[in-house]
Amino acid sequence: MRALPPRLALAAALCLCLSCRPASDAGRPAAPQSRDREKPSLLFQGFSARASHDGALVWEAQADRARVNREGQGAHAESVTVVYFSHGRVVSRARADSAEINLRSYDIDANGAVEVHSSDGVILRTPHLDWNNRQQRISSESRVQVVRGHTVLTGRGFVGDRDLRDVRILQDVQAEAASVDTLREESKTWQRP
Repeated sequence: MRALPPRLALAAALCLCLSCRPASDAGRPAAPQSRDREKPSLLFQGFSARASHDGALVWEAQADRARVNREGQGAHAESVTVVYFSHGRVVSRARADSAEINLRSYDIDANGAVEVHSSDGVILRTPHLDWNNRQQRISSESRVQVVRGHTVLTGRGFVGDRDLRDVRILQDVQAEAASVDTLREESKTWQRP
């Protein structure tokens, strides 16, 4: 029996190795070809985005890190701060652990220890907050706490504006105040429907 030339022997061994799978892989499908794999995202250390509505600056976001999808239509941002504007002035500042930012519609889906501070001293806390840029409203179906002066309102679900002057808690509303008189006095400053 004659030996195979070294190049042919190497090619035969390589083909044999590539066609065999270890027993642990027997039930698994083959890995997708590179053209079938999801396209990688663009990663940024330090990220900022701005949104406008009818030509006016509405919000500006800053994040420690962000992953922008290849098509550039969305970003997943971490350690996010969003500053909301109205008529050219800052009306509130929000912070969240993470946010999904739609770079086409400029909607924001913030998650994890979301806290919004208005320029009037109102504080809103919730685990989840949505910003709808077209409607210019914030909302959530999650638990919420709104602190106005010495009054704390809690409940589930809310809708509101970016400066927190008009926040409506939708379910299970409870109020805590230093006194009934304090609650009456502070509620006079709340915007009514």
